[in-house]
Amino acid sequence: MHEIRPRGAARIRARSTVLAVLTAVTLGLTTAGTATAQQAAHQAPKASPHKAGSTNRAAAPVPATATSAFPKQSGERCEATKAGSKERRAGAVEACVSTSPILAARTTAQPKSLAATAAAPTAAAAAAASCSITTPGNYSYERFSYCVTGVNVLYLLRDSNGAELGRGTLTISTSASLPASGTTWSEQVTVTMTAASGEVTALNAKFRAACGTGCTATKTAPWYNSDLVLGQSLNGTVTYSSAPAAGAVAEFLTSYKLYVTSPGATAIDPNASWDNPRKIRCDNAVGGTSTAGCVIPSIMPVVPMSAKASDAGGAVAAYAWAQNNLDDGWGKSKPLTRSTSGVADRTARTCGSFTAQTDLVSTDTCSEFPFAETKEGGTDGAQCVEVIPNLGNGEWDTYVLGNSKKLDRTSPCVRAHATAADKQFADAQLTKGFADQRVIDADQFEVKFTLPDTGPHARCLDTTPLNALPNGDGWILNTTEPVPHVNKTTSPLGPPGQRPTQAQACLDRTAPEGTDAQGDIPGWQDAEKFKADNSLTNGQARCHLIPKVTGGRGIQVNLVPCWHSGMNTGTPSM
Repeated sequence: MHEIRPRGAARIRARSTVLAVLTAVTLGLTTAGTATAQQAAHQAPKASPHKAGSTNRAAAPVPATATSAFPKQSGERCEATKAGSKERRAGAVEACVSTSPILAARTTAQPKSLAATAAAPTAAAAAAASCSITTPGNYSYERFSYCVTGVNVLYLLRDSNGAELGRGTLTISTSASLPASGTTWSEQVTVTMTAASGEVTALNAKFRAACGTGCTATKTAPWYNSDLVLGQSLNGTVTYSSAPAAGAVAEFLTSYKLYVTSPGATAIDPNASWDNPRKIRCDNAVGGTSTAGCVIPSIMPVVPMSAKASDAGGAVAAYAWAQNNLDDGWGKSKPLTRSTSGVADRTARTCGSFTAQTDLVSTDTCSEFPFAETKEGGTDGAQCVEVIPNLGNGEWDTYVLGNSKKLDRTSPCVRAHATAADKQFADAQLTKGFADQRVIDADQFEVKFTLPDTGPHARCLDTTPLNALPNGDGWILNTTEPVPHVNKTTSPLGPPGQRPTQAQACLDRTAPEGTDAQGDIPGWQDAEKFKADNSLTNGQARCHLIPKVTGGRGIQVNLVPCWHSGMNTGTPSM
């Protein structure tokens, strides 16, 4: 809630050496006291139960990753060697090929390719390197990439008695980065001859790629000179294209075939073939101004939302508070589900009964979480926790409104009192997150919040009580209790109501000025009657419990009747 006090560079304070002195003030109707609450910079702050989790690193979320096992080992496929060939002259009557993933424990660094490697590695090559380190023999996936390494193709020569005359091993790796905006991509393919013995000294490896309905492999062969000797690698790319119409979605698998022979021989059928275990999705269905793009749909997207101290970040801060403090933990403990239809109806269900607090937040706007853009949104607003976000000491705090003595963490939603600019800032980030992560209708997604954390605080900032309201860099808390009559000496007696019981404040030296006293406050008519009955000449006034000069508001919960000669807080007025 920025409008509570001006925003500027002076609001963000360096805490490396000296902290601002804040004062914790508690005022009751019979006692009053003050105490300093300064905290040294080296002291660890106490955790506040109502403060959103934050970090001072505005980093992009770590991509979600997953693995899938390479299709199980293929059966051995054998073909007769060609009459008159080198293999037949060596006594080999058949050549047999089988495919299997390398066990992780047996995987070693791949031999260096003999192909040109001076150029900087591509993103796909970097992904392949990661695969070889973390999950050899498995496919590895992120939202916008996939790769596999450690796939062995074994080539055997046997004589007429079935005895082995020689063997050669090829190791395959592939990797690709998918376009978040675009519908064409390349897949890097590498085949290395890692072992050779006996009559097998060289091999020929032809590689072909394809993809399913909704996709076209526009370049199916990564290379055309296919001969290999021990320690040598073949490197190249295959390319794909998918161009879904507006609103359309295409899901498909990529597939691969490898033809392995001795140099000079011709393979009629592929010796090894497999499919990518997970589907790729290309869509033109994000909406808005977003164009078509491609993802691995089985990897859940993570939508980033962040706010710096200089941003209109109140709504973002309130959403982060809800994720960290309510049991459902939407977007972290439980995924959210985008729903492109019914947004207005869900907004109306949550925010239709919203009462703007313009005395606290100018241009007060209902900011709901879970978002109305999700299936989980649209809860009856009466069930939501109401909060006010506030920027203080260079970071965002969130204050809970209401008369409850304890936060109900089972509440299903939050309604934040945020400025229109705050709401627009959050809405824009959500829309951008959907586009960047290609979150379409019915996609589940997580939300990663990043907020500033300026370090240790004065102690009273780290123990913000429930129902406190922001006041500059600090807070104010007024409490009340029910009374049978707001005036108890008048005739007739006053109606039932609430009277102030206590006022607490954590005050910064730059606390804003409050508002003037006004209204027919509890005990006011009692005081007037007392003055008349006793012929007093003292001036009658309404006194702030939290002074106006330190942000106290001139409303009933913060006012008591008083005399210019002193506060009247005893019988009969209160």
